[in-house]
Amino acid sequence: MEILQLINEVANLFTLVNATLFYIFVFGREVKAIDQLPSYMQYMLRCGLSLPALGGLYNVLYMSYPPLNEIIVNIGYAFLWTWASIFHYNTFVRRK
Repeated sequence: MEILQLINEVANLFTLVNATLFYIFVFGREVKAIDQLPSYMQYMLRCGLSLPALGGLYNVLYMSYPPLNEIIVNIGYAFLWTWASIFHYNTFVRRK
């Protein structure tokens, strides 16, 4: 396995795990701001949070080897979802 493909696989794993964690942090407990949204907006949010996780899973399972620019985007998504899940956990989920 080439190093760029390995980096892409790891980035997609991070995206899968952290996008899933973020979804759980948002919808796995009572969130007053989310509950006040209309149902179609909640559905849009659920879809928008689910699709990156499913895309990461698909990329990991099929071991895709995209061009370099897509690998860079996948690395960016991995950092973004990791930061978002850690921030959301530390700010809203964890009880101090």
